[in-house]
Amino acid sequence: MLFRNFKYSQLSISPTLWALALFGFSHAFHEWSELYVILFEDDIQPQYQILVEWLRLLKLALSFASLMIFAWLLFGIVPAAIAKVGRGLIIAILAVYFMVVIYFSSSLNLSEELFREAAHYTRLLLGFGSAFLAGCGIGIYGYSLMKAEHEYGHYFIATGLGLWIYGIMAGLVATDLHVGVPVLRTLASGMILFTLFKALKVFDIEREMQTEAKLKRAIEADKFKAIGRLATGVAHEINNPLASSSLALELLERKYPITDSAQQEYVNRVRMGISRAADISKELLAYARPRSESFSLVNLAKVSQAAIRLLSHKRRDFQITVECDQDIQMNGQKIKLEELLINLLSNAMDASEPGGTILLTINSHQDAICLSVRDFGHGMDIETVSRATELFFSTKAIGQGTGLGLAICDAIVRAHHGEMGIQSELGKGTQIDIYFPIDEEGDGEYFNC
Repeated sequence: MLFRNFKYSQLSISPTLWALALFGFSHAFHEWSELYVILFEDDIQPQYQILVEWLRLLKLALSFASLMIFAWLLFGIVPAAIAKVGRGLIIAILAVYFMVVIYFSSSLNLSEELFREAAHYTRLLLGFGSAFLAGCGIGIYGYSLMKAEHEYGHYFIATGLGLWIYGIMAGLVATDLHVGVPVLRTLASGMILFTLFKALKVFDIEREMQTEAKLKRAIEADKFKAIGRLATGVAHEINNPLASSSLALELLERKYPITDSAQQEYVNRVRMGISRAADISKELLAYARPRSESFSLVNLAKVSQAAIRLLSHKRRDFQITVECDQDIQMNGQKIKLEELLINLLSNAMDASEPGGTILLTINSHQDAICLSVRDFGHGMDIETVSRATELFFSTKAIGQGTGLGLAICDAIVRAHHGEMGIQSELGKGTQIDIYFPIDEEGDGEYFNC
């Protein structure tokens, strides 16, 4: 546990493991020092006997107290109802133990028998109590991982079982009851060691995945830079002939007025093609060289209203329902966030039949803002979803889509330290969830809006 970097781990148990490591060190120190006292108890001077007994009791209590801390922290990551019961039991055990300590410390006859009895209650209350509760906590956590289909969840459950066995052997069963008691304690410790080692391999896997993700992001960044430079050059080269073509068409219409409706239709098609090519060129430039804008506090309700107003010509055939508190704000670029919503809503309308419903939901959580756009249109299959944010990938008919909309959305989301997830099913519609961490660190785990 000491040599693993838990800083960026997504597992909620990570912040609690220091207490378990502390228990390992403190309890090991207790066991080794007990062995020393047993071997050299005849050499201890009588005047130091009481002090030694106090120290033995203190280090025993402190070692199990660290396990109790671990149990307390574990109950912070389990469901609230279970956490309330578990932490209530911890408080009750500690209250009873302190009353026992006060009772024994008030005795005038501090004999060896008295310290032996105090050690018994320490093992019973702190030892068995902390091991049992810690075992319950880590077992419940492991069960939740198994329900989420994480294969390492059963190792955490086995660790909890090992803690129960150790708690029984160390807290309820006296050492001198049978020669096999220390052996069973050792076996329980070995079980905890093995299962915890197997469970903690997930952190090594996480680190490998983080390294692979960083490498993938670096490769993608280089690729997008190259595509950006290419797109900028192509867009500039296209703009010049488009401008001259548009000007030539206008001059031609002025010099030779068209009276035939069929010829006018052909001219209109030419003008539409030039205009479409110009729009594609502008989108390429916007993607390749995004306009710089300083971050400021942005009201998302006003941003959504502005985006819907800009789509007024298109939204007449659809029912757009907005759920957003008026006071939700985030640090961002107002124009880019408007562009994000325009693209998402426009895609949702393109995927829906006239009269369809589109839901725009913006929620503020404790550590994040979640933006969701859902339609009930055609939907996408798994392969299409996996390629949805690729540059120039589009499922729309030729001349209707550029394949830049979701790519631009993804770039805007990443510029705001967010994450975008797409869920879709053919015939049932599409939902796009966007997660903006409030602390702008982007370390939180992505969740479904």
